[in-house]
Amino acid sequence: MRESRLGYRPALDGVRGIAIAIVVGFHAFHWPAAGTLGVDLFFVLSGFLITTLLLEEYARSGRIRIGGFYIRRARRLLPAFFVMLTPFLLIAVSATVLGEGAPGWLWLRLAAALTYTSNVLVAANPTLGSAGLIHLWSLAAEEQFYIVWPLLLLLLIRRVGAGRVGRVLGLVLVVAVTYRLQLLLRGASIERVYYGPDTHADSLLIGCIFGCYFVRGRLPQFVFGHRSRRVSITVSLVLVLAAAVLAGRVPSRLAYETQLLPTAFAAVAGVFIVGAALGGSLVARALAIRPLVFLGRISYSLYLWHLPLLVALAGTHHGFGVRTATAIVIALLVATGSRYLVELPVLARGRSVTPKPGQPAPLAAAA
Repeated sequence: MRESRLGYRPALDGVRGIAIAIVVGFHAFHWPAAGTLGVDLFFVLSGFLITTLLLEEYARSGRIRIGGFYIRRARRLLPAFFVMLTPFLLIAVSATVLGEGAPGWLWLRLAAALTYTSNVLVAANPTLGSAGLIHLWSLAAEEQFYIVWPLLLLLLIRRVGAGRVGRVLGLVLVVAVTYRLQLLLRGASIERVYYGPDTHADSLLIGCIFGCYFVRGRLPQFVFGHRSRRVSITVSLVLVLAAAVLAGRVPSRLAYETQLLPTAFAAVAGVFIVGAALGGSLVARALAIRPLVFLGRISYSLYLWHLPLLVALAGTHHGFGVRTATAIVIALLVATGSRYLVELPVLARGRSVTPKPGQPAPLAAAA
């Protein structure tokens, strides 16, 4: 197979739409039962897109502009993130100014959020996870990935060559799973294993592996060939949705104590994501329908806002009800406003810089 180029694929925004629907549904209504797998779907997609972006840049120019990558990530992520944290900061500052004193745990959680270390904080002490900010652990994990992975990828390319990076990552994945199982056997808590940056990297690694083989055009023909991809993307979509809905019924020892379910889910999600990227199937076209694509485009801001609003309006024991539905509607409106009033204006200013010849913009937007 020849090398594949990604560009912008609306179907991948559709994948984001499915992921955020799973996460919000779980947090709001406790359905689907294993809605936390929606985070792993986001992780696989992030690993796939970022690795594809970096490898395509290297193939095009012979280098990776690390500084440019970090600037693009900052423009994409930080503005909406800081806007979401502003109410929490105002509450803490106001309480201090009025002499009441903000709780120490609030300052600690805000410090962890601002430094993208919420996952480390919760893994070390689960009681420090705030109901309204606990979801920031996954953003911390992704940001740590964005900081470390470009440097490691460049090092791997120089040491083993771009063509062997996928194999090396496969070995790292085996080591990571083995390490996690060893921790569990030695009595590590589920919270330590689930939130730890060193123990919840499977999904990101699997996305990176798929990205490596996608760029090289070395995807297996029996799965991603022109005829077989229609079957593979359909089957993988069914498995992704079935896992999110039914995995909560799997015995806890298999699903949680071994933590192998997210790994298996990520592998299936990788097939689903690559199938969506390649297109040429009814499922890929369905993923590109406008409502789902729109949901995917506001997914970042919706992820930021949905849990704080749920806690504020419906409490920590929310479920099906008017308050929960109201919180979701407001979250959708706020996320849409954040997308068009915060995210896009900042991105537009970043794109005003004239790109270098031969350096297309669509992939950066997709990633």
